[in-house]
Amino acid sequence: MARKVFSRSLLGLANSSAGVFSWSAEVVNQTDGEIFSVMKARGATALYQHFSTKNSRQEQMSLFAERAMEEGVTVYHLTGDPSWGLDPEGARLCEAVEEAASFNRRIARKFLERREADGASWETVPRLAGIVLDVEPYTLDQWDENPGKVMDSYVSGMKRAYALAQEYDLEVIACVPWHYDNKGLTAGLEELIQYGCDSVAVMNYRGSEVQNIAAEAALARKHGKGIITIYELQKADGRGILEVNTYYQSGLKALEESYISVKQAYPDQPVSIAYHDYKALREVLNR
Repeated sequence: MARKVFSRSLLGLANSSAGVFSWSAEVVNQTDGEIFSVMKARGATALYQHFSTKNSRQEQMSLFAERAMEEGVTVYHLTGDPSWGLDPEGARLCEAVEEAASFNRRIARKFLERREADGASWETVPRLAGIVLDVEPYTLDQWDENPGKVMDSYVSGMKRAYALAQEYDLEVIACVPWHYDNKGLTAGLEELIQYGCDSVAVMNYRGSEVQNIAAEAALARKHGKGIITIYELQKADGRGILEVNTYYQSGLKALEESYISVKQAYPDQPVSIAYHDYKALREVLNR
């Protein structure tokens, strides 16, 4: 079967950056490099990839990171669970940071072993640039009972994780919904952006993308942090993802037009784009 040729994005991302979320740890073990081809077609240079000690073998993890480096792709460890937001000490969040640092040690060790074996020289050792913490405490029953308390706990834990990540020279990207400010939680959102991450990635559902990120964009600019708008491409399932939330049917042209509007609305605050997720992006491209 002939390999699919992906059309190049019309976004004109010379002054922007694009990322792709990938939740399947099995991607790390694949050797065909298709994910990098898909990313190149969309002008994407950041990969938010889930790694797993169970499913991501050490040698393949290192080879994957090396291939990403060769392709000019910056890789982050993607992880998170709503329950992590209930601990103000951030124990599980900090464990995730430690895990990312451990992945980097394994990646470097395997890489150096290969270079030593083949006698090749190197200038840069591949590594994960950081961690994407996708914690969604607002999905918990405890949130319905006391959102302010859960938000405070979540932000407290994120601050501890961020401090630890800085010790390992790891960037932290915090995923947030677009509605914290609409729920009277702007103070907590600002504290998260100022003290809990390097960039904030907003799960920005279809329909009101410019307005949805107004508060986050303003806070990111105020505190000198990055901001990413996440576009949903997964097929509607009638439960977690509704037709009004996703660009699966509307397609990439409509998505591009939306993103152009977002960039124009925030000319003094560069807003990066991210596709959610790799599997869905492949489906849309192959239609």
